[in-house]
Amino acid sequence: MSDLTPVTVHEISELLRNAPPKHCDQDPVPTWLVKKASSVFAPLLSHMCNVSLSASMLPVSQKHATVRPLLKKPSLDADALGSYRPISNLTFTSKLVEKVVASRFMRHIADNKLLPERQSAYRPFHSTETAIAAVHNDLVCAADADRVTALILLDLSSAFDTVDHSIMLTVLHQRFGIDGHALEWFRSYLADRTQTVVVNGCPSETTQVDCSVPQGSVLGPLKFISYTEDVTVVFDRHGVSHHLFADDKQAYTDAALSGVDDARGRLHDCTTDLIGWCASRRLQLNEAKTELAWFGKPSRLASLVSMDRSVTVGSSIINPSSAVRDLGVILDAELTLKPHIARVTSTCFYQLRRLKHVRHSVGQELTAQLVHAFVLSRLDYGNSVLAGLPKSTIAPLQRVQNAAARLILGLRARDHVTPALRQLHWLPVHQRIQHKLCTMMHSVHHGMCPVYLADAVSAAADNPTRPGLRSANSTAYRLSRCRTSMGERAFAYSGPRAWNALPSTLRDTSDRKRFRKLLKTHLFNSIP
Repeated sequence: MSDLTPVTVHEISELLRNAPPKHCDQDPVPTWLVKKASSVFAPLLSHMCNVSLSASMLPVSQKHATVRPLLKKPSLDADALGSYRPISNLTFTSKLVEKVVASRFMRHIADNKLLPERQSAYRPFHSTETAIAAVHNDLVCAADADRVTALILLDLSSAFDTVDHSIMLTVLHQRFGIDGHALEWFRSYLADRTQTVVVNGCPSETTQVDCSVPQGSVLGPLKFISYTEDVTVVFDRHGVSHHLFADDKQAYTDAALSGVDDARGRLHDCTTDLIGWCASRRLQLNEAKTELAWFGKPSRLASLVSMDRSVTVGSSIINPSSAVRDLGVILDAELTLKPHIARVTSTCFYQLRRLKHVRHSVGQELTAQLVHAFVLSRLDYGNSVLAGLPKSTIAPLQRVQNAAARLILGLRARDHVTPALRQLHWLPVHQRIQHKLCTMMHSVHHGMCPVYLADAVSAAADNPTRPGLRSANSTAYRLSRCRTSMGERAFAYSGPRAWNALPSTLRDTSDRKRFRKLLKTHLFNSIP
């Protein structure tokens, strides 16, 4: 990619229409006004963008950031500097130009398939939910095959803040084919950046930024995943499965009980190699945040107790945990998901208790919106991994939903809740899980999903041994073979099973928004 194609007024108008109403202290005009008067501002902004692209330069005035450190989690020590994430506030104009460049860069990446298949951050159709569904699918399939899996969660120390600009430009040129005017624009984007840190309303002196990509920018995250793209070579070299999400890296490998020591050895060699790779990019693996867990059937895990299950990472010996938090989902060793459900239930009831105090002040409609934002969103997040669990296991989540319905409608604790769920047009929890599975399968069927999800399932029409089957013209998918009932919880089985149960007319619906609407109606009508 040697040139950055000019932007049109229509493209700028669309970007303005979809832009969030945020603005920076450096902006001379509030963003809401720019959006409201887009017909006036769009021609001006498109001209400014095109001048920047043609001159291969981003003005110095658009490269200053106001940094406001945000506490990563409320539970962290507020006096420790490592507990904060430095968020850069940039001008609206600079972020608009970044969006224009990012769209061209991502199109170049997609056309040439330049990013790893299992990098799920900052890419269309990829998310933490698709990533955790893929990892959970692999863990369950290995357990169904009577194998145990060692999963290591790796974290980089201040990864975005230590990106070397010269190495970044070399990576863009050598691995992504960026040269000419396009490379010069990226060079200008990285050069002469400055920042001011604001804490409690007090600004620091302006300092020069010689490394890092800004957190809070549009191009920063894309550049980071490009900067670390070839880390997959390390995992492949040692035969270790992996999944990446920005700076979070997961490495896992399965083995029979007789091969546990070999698996530990491969993970050790892989992480040692990974530490060397990090050094070549001026990155550092955070050994203190590295976590290890073994997964499998209870009988297989019981046999592991007498074995050494630790893995040495750098100078640290990492002992296994009974459960780890992976992209917001707590995975326990036996994959029962009970710790995750308990955590979600506790958090949701806490939010409901808070909302109860304002219920009479804000009214029913606003209460419903708050419940959707603070409670139902947590119930639905990552719920594809709950497929196939016993009803008794997911019952706490249903109690949360029942309590939320009673709160909105002002019902008493003993009032029957089924009419309330129907009045709110809410699917019960087990149907919400089916809704998520079918939605993911719809994305698979229409090519709007990550490659790793598409590879996990296969259409009935793809059966090479029996090409004459009537199913060759259907929209059905084959169910993966399972040795035990546990294997039926894998996405490779639960996804096709939920999809195949839908009417063919519904499966034929290509529009995603219409499909989701019809799917909810179908599931709602199937409730006894």
